[in-house]
Amino acid sequence: MIDTLLDACEFILNDQGEPQSSFWLASQAMEMRLWRASEADVREALHKDMEKHGLSSRFVKLADDEFGLRSWAKEGTVDRKAKQ
Repeated sequence: MIDTLLDACEFILNDQGEPQSSFWLASQAMEMRLWRASEADVREALHKDMEKHGLSSRFVKLADDEFGLRSWAKEGTVDRKAKQ
């Protein structure tokens, strides 16, 4: 169930299976009719979640404004240089 913008981002990332930019996440959320959000909204929501939850966050920030799922890092599918 998608109740928040973060849920929409997680759904999209799981669907794609690879890190994506905040711009791409916002455009896909709109296109898939999951959530109305700008690139800035997505970036802010992801940053706030990572800041608030730290290593418990569902998300990790990668180079070049890309975000992935923390579970991928545990599975070895995301570059180990992910920023917290």
